[in-house]
Amino acid sequence: MCSLRIRPATGEDNAIITDLSRSCLQEGMITMFINRTPQYNSLHRLLDPEAWHFVACSDEKIDGLVGVIRCRLTILGREYKSGYMLDLRVAEESRRSMMAYRLIESAINHIRESDADMIIANFLKDNRSSLVFTTGKGGIPESHCLGMNRIFNILPLWKMRLNSRFVISKPTENDIPELISLYAGYASGFKIAPVITEESFRNIIGNIDGLSLDNFLVAREEGMIRAVTAVWDEHTYKSYQVLKLTPGIKMAIRLLRFLSPFMKTPHPINMNEPLRLLSLVLYGHDRCPEALDTLFRHVNNENRGSGYTLIMFYAQDSDPMFRLMRKYTGVSVRSEMFMFAKDTGLYQQLETDHRPVLLDLSMLV
Repeated sequence: MCSLRIRPATGEDNAIITDLSRSCLQEGMITMFINRTPQYNSLHRLLDPEAWHFVACSDEKIDGLVGVIRCRLTILGREYKSGYMLDLRVAEESRRSMMAYRLIESAINHIRESDADMIIANFLKDNRSSLVFTTGKGGIPESHCLGMNRIFNILPLWKMRLNSRFVISKPTENDIPELISLYAGYASGFKIAPVITEESFRNIIGNIDGLSLDNFLVAREEGMIRAVTAVWDEHTYKSYQVLKLTPGIKMAIRLLRFLSPFMKTPHPINMNEPLRLLSLVLYGHDRCPEALDTLFRHVNNENRGSGYTLIMFYAQDSDPMFRLMRKYTGVSVRSEMFMFAKDTGLYQQLETDHRPVLLDLSMLV
C-alpha cells in the first residue's frame, strides 16, 4: 500500500513539478497545460517572498502540488491578511485517492496556523471534483462562495471606436501618487479588493518582467487620470502550451487564415506551441468606466494583426465593466471563488453586500 506524505516543495523538485503540470491538462475549446518558468514559483516569490508550495508524495514520487501566495485585502472597509490558493495539481492515477483532499487540507491548515485571516480559492464552474472541498465536510472548514468569476478572452479582430473625451498615454514616475490614489478609490467600490500601496506598486513595476511603467496606459481627461491598465505579456513566467483544439476552433483558425490577406487577423493558434496572449491587469478607474473601456478598446485596436491571439480580462461576472464590453469579440471561461475564513462571522456580512470582488492579478499568478 502506498504511503502518502505532504511536504514543502523545494527548488530540487522543479523538473518533476514541471512534468506534473504537463500531465494536468486544462480541457475545453483549447486543451493546454500551464508551463511555469524558470522555476515553478519564480513569479510567486517576486510578489510574495514567503510564497510556498506543498507537494504530495506517494512512496516518494511527487504526484500532487498546491501553492499559496499571501496578499493584503480590504474586506468591507477593513484590512485583512489573506492567502490565495493556486496550482492545485494531482496526477491522473491519483485523482480517485485522498491526495487532493490532503493537499487542500494542508494549505488551509497552514494558513489557519499563520497570522493570515483567511484563504481564497478558485474552482472551475461545475467542477464537482473540486467543489466537494467547499461543503465544510471531512475536516475542511466551512467556506463561503464569493461569486462567479469570468475570464474574458478578447479576440482583437475588429477596430473599435474610441471615446474622444480621453487622451491615452503612458504614465510617468510623477504620476505614481495619482495612480495609487486612483487604485484606492476604485477598490472602495468592491466588497473585497487588494491593497495597493506605493511600496507594493513600485515592487511590481521594478521587479516583474513586462510590468514596468512602459507597459501601463492611462486615459486622461482635462489632464486628470481617469483610468489605468497594465498590458502584460507574462510569458517570462507562465505560458499555456496548446495540445488539442476542438473542431470548431480548428474551423475558426482556418477561416482567419483565409481572411488574413484581406484584413488584420490575430496570431494563429498553433499546436504544441504557447498560446500568444496579453493580460489586462492592475486596472482601475476614477468613477469613469468609460475611460477604462476606452483603454481596453485602444489595446484591442493596437493588437489587431499583431503577434498575439487573445487579450485576457479577468473580473467577477457581476462587474459593471462587462456591461460596456458587449461589443467586444471573445470567449469566456467561468470559475467560482470561495473563502475559507477563521472568522466565519464575515460570511453573513459578505452575503448581504452585493458589490463584486476585485482580485485581478491574483487570478493570473
